[in-house]
Amino acid sequence: MPEKISFVTKEYGLGKGIPFKERIASDLQLKAWVNRDKEIERWNKIIENAVNSKNINFLSFVIGDYGMGKTLALLKVLEAAKLNNKLYAIYLNLISEQKPKNPGLDVLQRIFKEIDLSRLKVKVKDVALLKKTLPEIGIVLEKIIFGKDTEEKFLLTSFLCGEIKPSQAQLKKIGIIRKIENVEIAKEYLIGILYLLKMSGYFTLILSLDEFEYLFSLVTKSSQAIYLALLRGLFDLPADPRISAEIKNNMANMVFFIATSEDGWRRLKDLEEKETSIGGPIVPLMRRVTDKINLKALSKNDTEKLIEKRLSLDRIKGRYQAEPLIPFNMEFVNYIFKLTQGKPGDIINRCDHVLDIGIERRVPRLTSEFAKEVFKERGFSY
Repeated sequence: MPEKISFVTKEYGLGKGIPFKERIASDLQLKAWVNRDKEIERWNKIIENAVNSKNINFLSFVIGDYGMGKTLALLKVLEAAKLNNKLYAIYLNLISEQKPKNPGLDVLQRIFKEIDLSRLKVKVKDVALLKKTLPEIGIVLEKIIFGKDTEEKFLLTSFLCGEIKPSQAQLKKIGIIRKIENVEIAKEYLIGILYLLKMSGYFTLILSLDEFEYLFSLVTKSSQAIYLALLRGLFDLPADPRISAEIKNNMANMVFFIATSEDGWRRLKDLEEKETSIGGPIVPLMRRVTDKINLKALSKNDTEKLIEKRLSLDRIKGRYQAEPLIPFNMEFVNYIFKLTQGKPGDIINRCDHVLDIGIERRVPRLTSEFAKEVFKERGFSY
């Protein structure tokens, strides 16, 4: 597994844990939260509906341009999820440095990487039922969870996550035939994992997917359709004919929170319009969208609140102080608001630069004139 997997800490119940510096970044990010409570209420309602539903998945888009707080919104959803022991939540940033060799399968195997099967409190009899319905999946998951052979468990975990391809001799020794070479086989493993999640007490798997449209920049148009078809297929997974009634009635459902830019959303809508008459994967997918949240720019009042929070951050000690490290006046607020148009990411970035120089020069108060001087020195528009 890569050293850095996400901003989410193991305390949120996700993945294998992350470096200490990123945990600090996450905590500080989560506290820099202004005027998104209404959005969180809507997301919490979706999650509540999911936990109280059976065999129904939910799909919500989080829409906003760079700096509007999409990543932070996804992290806040996960922060809320850690308070409910019926939820298992993961965060995936879909940016990749490499072009995927097998579009669609790559996303599923990245999901598998984030689910720590060793945390699942299942019984041998639960896996026995899975082996009866989906034999190969049951064998692999049983050996990963209950196996005593450390080398074999590592091999199977790596096999599940797509990090290695076992030889036919290794597969035969394990007791399976198929490699995970396509989405349909991987979906069988997802069915098995959702079943074991439910048997372990998790009613819902929350999937927060960041930088969704980035996938489209790496692949051809035909492969873009594969990703859209994958989402539709995952949404419709409870209807998969491979699932027996007993497994189906004891599977965790899923909630997808997908972050995309305004431009990414427009492209999806354009595709939907084009495909309305000719058919394609986007039209049925868009019909399955439960909700969409547009992250808007902050008001001047909320900009002031965010400025106050950010200027209270002691980044050396890694914590917020009770008061701003340097006082500021309303003229400074008006200037930053006009300059950033209320975009949270830009507000934070500008405040960090002004605070750095302000502390270095020991200025008594942050003003618009001082901010202009800093931005001019550092090559920003001012």
